[in-house]
Amino acid sequence: MSKLTQIFKRFLKNQRGSATIEFVIAFPFLFGMIVLTFDSGIMMAKYVVLENALDRVVRDVRLFGTASGVAGHAAFKQAVCDRAILIANCESTLIVEMTPIATGSAMTPPSGAACANRGANSVPVINFTGGGANDIVYIRACVIVDRYFPSLMSSVFPTDASGGIALVASSAYVVEP
Repeated sequence: MSKLTQIFKRFLKNQRGSATIEFVIAFPFLFGMIVLTFDSGIMMAKYVVLENALDRVVRDVRLFGTASGVAGHAAFKQAVCDRAILIANCESTLIVEMTPIATGSAMTPPSGAACANRGANSVPVINFTGGGANDIVYIRACVIVDRYFPSLMSSVFPTDASGGIALVASSAYVVEP
């Protein structure tokens, strides 16, 4: 028994490989943080591009006006997608809604963003109306984008049935008389 205890004590005093153990414990956590930071950074870049594209198109609409209905919706959507260069398949996943809010009402924007459901291949019913003179027009754009690492921290980011994340950007302007 004493020989076994001596071997065990000698094993405990030996420090060879101790850096390897620290690396094995710390590396998965650090690598996961790097991957999560990369994935979140890409999502944030796509959101900023969508927000900027929507703001630039709303500025053009505020200056030059837009058509209501299907033709106006298609032109508005095309203009946003032309400026949102980081978003893949923008034309098929972007939903834009334009809702006038009368100045006499409580001026609350409509609740819940309408987003495309890629799993069902259906397009939600949306409102795209320019509004009258002195109306506040609320515009909301929703696009579904894919994550680069969907399995990492999947419970933190809400996803749809196809695994995509909805990025929602909104803006408003007043229709000049």
